[in-house]
Amino acid sequence: MKRLIGIAMSVAVLATAVWAFAPRPLPPFPATALRPDGLQVNGIARAGQRLVAVGERGKILLSDDLGRNWRQATVDQPQGATLTQVSFADSRLGIAVGHSGLILRTEDGGAHWQQVAFDSQSSDPLLGALAQASGPWFAVGSFGRLLVSHDQGRHWDAAPDKTMQDRHLNAIAADAQGRLMLVGEAGLVLRSTDGGSHWEPLKTPYEGSLYGALPLRDGAWLAYGMRGNALRSEDFGTTWQAAETGLRTSFFGGAELADGRIVLAGQGGMLVMSADGGRHFAALPAGSPQSLAALVPTGKDTLALGGNGGLSGATLAATR
Repeated sequence: MKRLIGIAMSVAVLATAVWAFAPRPLPPFPATALRPDGLQVNGIARAGQRLVAVGERGKILLSDDLGRNWRQATVDQPQGATLTQVSFADSRLGIAVGHSGLILRTEDGGAHWQQVAFDSQSSDPLLGALAQASGPWFAVGSFGRLLVSHDQGRHWDAAPDKTMQDRHLNAIAADAQGRLMLVGEAGLVLRSTDGGSHWEPLKTPYEGSLYGALPLRDGAWLAYGMRGNALRSEDFGTTWQAAETGLRTSFFGGAELADGRIVLAGQGGMLVMSADGGRHFAALPAGSPQSLAALVPTGKDTLALGGNGGLSGATLAATR
């Protein structure tokens, strides 16, 4: 009897161990239980009047009331890979990119997404995206990875360039003239005047990582990144001037408001604002200790913010 009891207990322990370590699908993540303040958000973009946010576990959130309420979008082949950035060419066409080379495409303003690229054998992330109303679309990422699409994101081709030197590419942006700027690690800044066919490396006064490039309405460009560094150029990157931020905080996201004010967001929930075209910045009251990765204007003095603490909003001091 004791021997039988011992065998039974051994079988039970073995079965428990097998169950505990056996692969099985993650539990469902129902939309009704989705909390915008409990999901890490890495990118936010506007699709017309709609806000679209992307983040961890491949989740995509939508808001049609300027960020007051959010709901989950539909992805046809959810991979669970973290999404890092989102970009729209207009109110309907857009892409989202992420880890394992994941690229998703939408034709209805972000309500539904179709997978167009994914590499299950590699976790290397795509970090930046650019969808344009006219001209090619781009996705950039780790180890100098540059992808281009000439059919509005349906198909993608590698477009490596020796100027990228296998460095991580963090962001890509275009101005109203169709000129392109790409920023990355070790102070890497590249520009293109021919739609990305050729890239020219630029010299900057900062050799640390840059996380964003922002074309401004006055024709200038702003690049920002680690340790409170923000650089302004009035000649499309030929020369740069360091902006005064007064901080050593890294900046991960930036936006220009309709009235020309510029806001940067970053580590520790820090927000800084410039009222002189990005030459000088002043810190705004911190709304959260969580790091901020993305922001988008939602009104004259309001912002939607995304970061480690999920989605939130901020109201700036009213302009006089």
